[in-house]
Amino acid sequence: MKKNINKLNAALSMNRKIIGIKFLYSESEFNACEVPQVKYKLSYCKMISLVSKGKSFKANLDNSECNGAINALGLKELSNSAISGKSYYKLGMYNSLGTAKKTQNDVPVMKSCIHGVAAMPLENFTQEPDVVMLIVNPYQAMRIIQGYSFHNGAPKNLKFSGNQGICLECTAAPFENNDINVSVLCSNTRFSAKWDDSELGIGLPFNMFDMVVDGLVKTINPSETDSRKLGVIKRSNDNGCDIDVNLGENYYLK
Repeated sequence: MKKNINKLNAALSMNRKIIGIKFLYSESEFNACEVPQVKYKLSYCKMISLVSKGKSFKANLDNSECNGAINALGLKELSNSAISGKSYYKLGMYNSLGTAKKTQNDVPVMKSCIHGVAAMPLENFTQEPDVVMLIVNPYQAMRIIQGYSFHNGAPKNLKFSGNQGICLECTAAPFENNDINVSVLCSNTRFSAKWDDSELGIGLPFNMFDMVVDGLVKTINPSETDSRKLGVIKRSNDNGCDIDVNLGENYYLK
């Protein structure tokens, strides 16, 4: 895992840590998780923002400030208001209750309830997480999708609506669909977590991480310019990882 983390960082020059997320299904599992617990109420997306800068946390319902994340992550059973679409409709973001309900149904929440969630930089995990999340710019997002498509073709389960970007679109949906998802984030997380206007989110099940990195590396030569390849070579040498980079070779400058 650490070898592929180094390869991804060498290929993309990430500004933030790659994030790993682990669902904790019982109180005993939560207590056994040796990660500091949030000591106050905090939104899930703010917690993820801190993790992207190198922090590690676990949180349960008592620590959770945002009802949207509580519903998306299965920290408690969905209320009738959430199931009916009324919770979405009252936000004023949809023209009817039916549209709000359809939007909510199109992007899946967690189907099973959890006791808590642990999030930390992927490099810190000693066991497999459930979901990997990356905060990226549009170019990095393009390259990750190219890496995914190298092995799988076009993604078939992209689900996003500009609402609940971190908790639903980058965490619950990749896990429930067992597939990659892209998020343009949402107004709430951009306000509370202070993401840059140029940043997007990508979530994928951990079981796809190695495959996506492999595809990303194998598409460097056909997709990147020589100036970007020189950056990959330098970062690869600095990170001590072996990436085969050939200058003067790509598919669109021949």
